[in-house]
Amino acid sequence: MAGKKEIEISVAEVVDYMRITGRFGPFLNEVVRRRVTAEEAKRIGLKVSTSELQKAADAFRVANGLNKTEDTEDWLNSNGISLETLEEFFKTSLLIHKFKDSLARKTGKKKYFSSQGIKESVREMAYEDWVTMVLK
Repeated sequence: MAGKKEIEISVAEVVDYMRITGRFGPFLNEVVRRRVTAEEAKRIGLKVSTSELQKAADAFRVANGLNKTEDTEDWLNSNGISLETLEEFFKTSLLIHKFKDSLARKTGKKKYFSSQGIKESVREMAYEDWVTMVLK
């Protein structure tokens, strides 16, 4: 089997491709939603502990078969991602998770929380209502 040939692709080329194929709008919307939600989570005082960040990183490594430090370093390098960027992604994801939990708690409709599936649905609906209102 022949070795992989490396080519350079600019960010502009990726963005242009996504725009042409109709993927840019949904992608950008998701990035904006993450940023707005994380900022609101911080504003209301939600924080992510070092322990929570470590658990998220550990779960990510397990899910992606990154069993050794070298595996993780190789994955980061092959994807052009810095460790700081990955940690910020985890932090943002955890803040969003906590924010959704906060919204769900504020609904105060205990009868709707009779099953885990309903709890998750209400949590997601509360988040969707909030993010739709903020982004209008």
